[in-house]
Amino acid sequence: MIGVLVFLVAIPVEATVVRATSHGKNNSKLVPNCLTLRSSQATVVAGGSGVILFSCGGGAALTVGKSDQFRPFFTLPTGYTGLKIVNHSFGATDCNHGSILVSGQPFDLNGPGNFDYCAGYANVPSTGLAAFRVTLSK
Repeated sequence: MIGVLVFLVAIPVEATVVRATSHGKNNSKLVPNCLTLRSSQATVVAGGSGVILFSCGGGAALTVGKSDQFRPFFTLPTGYTGLKIVNHSFGATDCNHGSILVSGQPFDLNGPGNFDYCAGYANVPSTGLAAFRVTLSK
């Protein structure tokens, strides 16, 4: 059986919500730590650029019990420039380190460990940043 972890990311200018659910058998012990992830910033400015860190408030977005290889699937809407998975560090908003995620391409996630997501953005449309879904599968 294939283990799958799905994230729905929505970042309109005034809201920052990420919903996470886990589906299927999970031999790697990949676990979302909350249902709604929080953004490192409350708003984004139309035309602006930067990075947004997503975590469970002060806790990690997800935990992996053992090292394994995963394959992400996603399509980034207009305004987003990339997506990373980074080591969780309480109070940190650093998005400089971590694995760049490429849709359909496998990557190694070293465990046990705790991780957050970072999304880069640029030229934000006046409507804000649209929702997108990320699926991690074995």
